[in-house]
Amino acid sequence: MKIAIVGYGVEGKALAQYFRKHGHDVTVCDVSEGSKKELEKNKIHTKLGPHYLQNLGGFDLIFRSPGIPYLKKEFDPIRKQLTSATKYFFEKCPCAIVGVTGTKGKGTVSTLLFEILKAAGRKVFLGGNIGKSPMEFLDELAPRDLVILELSSFQLQDLQKSPHVAVVLGITPDHLDHHKDMDEYVDAKRNIVRFQGPKDFAVLDMDNKQSASFEKNTKAKISGVSIEKPVGEGGFLKVGSLILKHGKTGMIFGEKNNVKLLGNHNIKNILAAAAAAHILGAPIEVITKTVREFRGLPHRLEFVKEAGGVKYYNDSASTNPDTAIAALRAFAAPTILIAGGSDKNADFSSMAQEIVERPNIKAVVLMGQTKPKIEHAIETAAAKSPARRSAPLELISADSYQEAFMVARTISSPGDIVLLSPACASFDMFANYKERGDIFRNFVLDMG
Repeated sequence: MKIAIVGYGVEGKALAQYFRKHGHDVTVCDVSEGSKKELEKNKIHTKLGPHYLQNLGGFDLIFRSPGIPYLKKEFDPIRKQLTSATKYFFEKCPCAIVGVTGTKGKGTVSTLLFEILKAAGRKVFLGGNIGKSPMEFLDELAPRDLVILELSSFQLQDLQKSPHVAVVLGITPDHLDHHKDMDEYVDAKRNIVRFQGPKDFAVLDMDNKQSASFEKNTKAKISGVSIEKPVGEGGFLKVGSLILKHGKTGMIFGEKNNVKLLGNHNIKNILAAAAAAHILGAPIEVITKTVREFRGLPHRLEFVKEAGGVKYYNDSASTNPDTAIAALRAFAAPTILIAGGSDKNADFSSMAQEIVERPNIKAVVLMGQTKPKIEHAIETAAAKSPARRSAPLELISADSYQEAFMVARTISSPGDIVLLSPACASFDMFANYKERGDIFRNFVLDMG
């Protein structure tokens, strides 16, 4: 076959390697010309530079990378040939797939579920948006294996097949620089349940209006997750206990105060992973032990170090206002927030209201492209609630990431929390949120 791969990131590289290995004719189309020599050395044709999306006729299959919008007009003439790594994998995968989506928490739930199932003795593979293309392990799979895929809206948008078990976490506004509006964003995610049958399962966050609404779009058996109320089937929180419910039977598999993950949002993540693991046959003892030992992922409320009585937390994976709100709610101690980054057309008013109404937040250090937007939102919220604070809230502007860190360190006192939770993407200053978080961690560790 003649294969075109549009976009040469993680998925594009995995696709190129896979189809070259299987003897197909591969052309990589990308705006960057940096990989030209490497690709040509590996006998891969190239179509690089600013016109890479033009004249894509003549290919049997055209693979769109997740970062390139599905509805781009340049794709209109070749929609019949257009596919993606995720779509192709769903068509060719010989075993059951568990898909995990939501605005935030996908990586935590996918990884915890992977660890539970592995501990239960299943042969399980983890990939998708978490950073490993499933094309890398497609040839290794056998019918009795399990695949867990973290799935973004970009990866779900063109799917015409849904996973055997779909986990849908809370959905809040995000990626509105990529999707034309919230409806398109939610509808893209809806594909994770849209094509399920009565033998499939959907684990839904019943505390989130958008996620709960997916019940209407699937024929699957529903398993609910809630920290606010009991559910008929699934996982919920009751008087501090983590409970799995199946039929009339409820089983405690942990206590809120005995897990290593911080915040109510992470309790919800634990419940979702446990509910999916239970559906897939993991024993309650294995779920309990794995949940108790799980430390979470880097860059997600990651405790870095205590220095001079100040605790430093890296939450660089917070790339929208709702995740920053969740991080702020995890702490009662005096907190200095470092926020700001590149703009995804987010609305910061709810985050600003949270900052203004939480008396433990003593300062916000702002940086990056969104600095003026966040500052304006906080000032507007403060003007509406002038009497809510006993002490003033400091808003500090930093011109660089290093300056933001140094300011936060300088104004902190013993007993304080310094929290990097940017509420924004990182592309104005960094390659990705991981690079941003790594630099923050190194700043902290180098303090001595």
